[in-house]
Amino acid sequence: MTEIAANHKKVGLMGGSFDPIHYGHLNLAEIVYRKLELETIVFIPTFIAPHKIGREYASAEHRYRMTLLATSDNPAFTVSDIEIRREGISYTYDTVAALKEEYGHGHDLFFIIGADSLADLDTWSKVPEMLELCTFVAATRPGFEPMVDKITEQFGELGKTRIKWLQTPKMDISSTDIRQRVKQQRPITGLVPAAVEEYIYQEGLYRL
Repeated sequence: MTEIAANHKKVGLMGGSFDPIHYGHLNLAEIVYRKLELETIVFIPTFIAPHKIGREYASAEHRYRMTLLATSDNPAFTVSDIEIRREGISYTYDTVAALKEEYGHGHDLFFIIGADSLADLDTWSKVPEMLELCTFVAATRPGFEPMVDKITEQFGELGKTRIKWLQTPKMDISSTDIRQRVKQQRPITGLVPAAVEEYIYQEGLYRL
């Protein structure tokens, strides 16, 4: 297993459907960026997420453009279209392996997941192999301690050394709620960046 070296640059990876991206995603990324002193965070919109097959509401191109708009004013954030270019189902292992090769051994990768993904971690493809390539940063909040213990135990030594549990504030923002608000013609101001809000209305997203 590759150890995290003190002189390595640290890159955060944040994957997701981002359908649409919202301040919950951006605030979590900012917290992780500052607490772990990362060099950058790369947002990676999925083409088709394995657990959301047939449930994408906006096209990959729209979701990618919204992610670009949402991150454009933060120099610490970048966006990769690696999964969109690859097409097909977006398996996280394939993405992490490709980015590990792209960045090289001088960079350590930190894959950020939210609290709502923790319970499903054992259903992901090739998690032990991913833990050899990167460190998972799992955002948790009070009350998640039993789940932390369960996941750590499940992945043994790798779970202890390659999963970081970072307690973060609860953020009651969800893409599902935002889509419902747009459909019902309710405001979404303050839930997404202004540029994303404007894009959603200009492109007529989530109205049906």
